[in-house]
Amino acid sequence: MLRRVVLMLTLLSGLVVSPALAQEQADEQDEASKGEKRLKKVKERRPAYPMFSENSIGFRGIGEVWQETAIALVHSSSRFGGAGFFHTGLTRAIGFELELGYNQMKGKAVDPTTNEQTGNSSTLELVPISMGATLRAGGPTSEVFIGAGPALVAFNDRSPTNAISGVKIGGDVRAGVRIHTHFLQESIRPGARGLRRLDFELMLGRRQHQPFGVGSGLDLSAWRIGAGLVGRL
Repeated sequence: MLRRVVLMLTLLSGLVVSPALAQEQADEQDEASKGEKRLKKVKERRPAYPMFSENSIGFRGIGEVWQETAIALVHSSSRFGGAGFFHTGLTRAIGFELELGYNQMKGKAVDPTTNEQTGNSSTLELVPISMGATLRAGGPTSEVFIGAGPALVAFNDRSPTNAISGVKIGGDVRAGVRIHTHFLQESIRPGARGLRRLDFELMLGRRQHQPFGVGSGLDLSAWRIGAGLVGRL
């Protein structure tokens, strides 16, 4: 008789616990499902621009203000030119950039002994080249960057009576912002290549060739202000 009572109580306790256990398991599954939905919503809120995961090419219109008085005497103290560049992301925050520019100016040749114009024309060609690391941080609508590295300028200064050419080696620092635009949309065709997005860039930089007065010849140091477009590959 006692054994039957114990057996009946065991069965009744199982009937009571089983629904509670089933409800607890259902609650756990519901919480897991809610967690997955929250994670999905967070991913959907993230910016459409993948941060620093692609290469890019661009063109900058750059105004340079030179420090060399001889250039201002013959040509002018500033000039607006252009430069193209290639940028690649090494990590999410660090990248590498290579820039190649060109500038040409025409002026009146000057006699170096008297600093007077001779009446002859003079042409100065500059080919600035810079390369260096960039540090970047961005958000859903823009990214900011700073960069530094070596820079050199190949120059050719010629007139009917004289010609001087050479290369000046120095350093370059810059900072800027790239604003994401919707001028260009990524193709939905599988395997499509080419530009995927387009950014608008503003940049301020400094090129230094003869720091602390060390060096001789033309000092091609310059303040550089630029604006341009960056295409994401």
